[in-house]
Amino acid sequence: MPIELRYRTYFAYLDVPRDVREGLRRRVFRQTLKTDSRSVAERRAAPIIAQWKSEIARVREEPNHNDAKFWRDALRRAKTPEDRFNIETNLEAHVLDQGRDNTNPEAQRFYDEAFGTLIPTTEHLEEWMSSLQVKKKTAKTRRTTIGRLAEKFPMLNDVSKKEVRRWVTELLADLKPATIRRMMSDCRTYWAYLETIEAVPEDSAPFDRLRLKVTTSSRLPYTPEEAAQLLDTAKAGTQLADAIRMAMYTGARREELCSLKVEHVKEDRFDIVDAKTEAGIRTVPIHPQLSETIERLVKESKDGYVLSGLKPNANGDRGDAIGKRFTRLKKRLKFSDRHTFHSWRGTVITILERAGVPEGTVQDIVGHERSTLTGSTYSGKSTFEMRCSAIKQLVY
Repeated sequence: MPIELRYRTYFAYLDVPRDVREGLRRRVFRQTLKTDSRSVAERRAAPIIAQWKSEIARVREEPNHNDAKFWRDALRRAKTPEDRFNIETNLEAHVLDQGRDNTNPEAQRFYDEAFGTLIPTTEHLEEWMSSLQVKKKTAKTRRTTIGRLAEKFPMLNDVSKKEVRRWVTELLADLKPATIRRMMSDCRTYWAYLETIEAVPEDSAPFDRLRLKVTTSSRLPYTPEEAAQLLDTAKAGTQLADAIRMAMYTGARREELCSLKVEHVKEDRFDIVDAKTEAGIRTVPIHPQLSETIERLVKESKDGYVLSGLKPNANGDRGDAIGKRFTRLKKRLKFSDRHTFHSWRGTVITILERAGVPEGTVQDIVGHERSTLTGSTYSGKSTFEMRCSAIKQLVY
């Protein structure tokens, strides 16, 4: 049964086959099952998934003439020159019916896709996935990576070593180098498969020999002046300003903040119950400069989340929209690629360390694995009172 546990709640999901994505206008079905019980989730998921499969079957029965793949497949199946001529004639008539003449750039691109001159990046994704002999989790990760590749480069023709290098630079603003290396490895494997089936030129290798010049430690923290500039420009009361204020007074990760539920907020603290690591599950004191904002957000919430109204992306991440808004903000203010939303964590750590807060207490506040800041180790866990005292050292 295709269900998954995200943030301690089960979701039903079903990947939409590529041939019906245009008709259904989505890549994946996903719906919360509103339970943390697997047996209950499986029972609730069954009719939902059955309905989704029915929708997929319905769309498959209806030819989608607006999908270039429909025409590409039809041309591929043509057995005689006469068959091909008739299909091409119908294709041209369809384009004209859409109000586009043959000189229209959009129409020309549609023709290029239909005739196979342009090939969608995900054209051979399903057959590649079926050829893999890997664990389910690894397969899911690889599918997600190629999905991101296709978002950046919709057509295989768009992929070049130069453009991939630019993409890597963009990714470094939000992702760890280790994550990007893994993504490029997945892309390299997919590209090798495409070369094997002659879908791309042999030895083009756009994902080979990529150097990640920026490391995690190269992310720059914000100075107090820069922090004030970002917060002021985001405008008080906006969701982006609220997210920035929460980050600068907690050091929490973007997704941790965007997934924070009202039920996990207490008068002077909030609990992060779902995190990337075991160390990330923690209780964070609410800074005096943050208490009014948290109180307002809790009161105004309409969906049970402190940062209300955010819609998960295709990967289930609620923080994606905030990340994009922040990227536009910092670019408008001419900040470098080394400044990211994740830089708030470095900012908090830097301020606390300079204030003389013990390393272990800093780690407990931001949810770092112990002994990862300087390489030293310590035993025991800081008390809530110690964290409360420490977090008050955050002054901008």
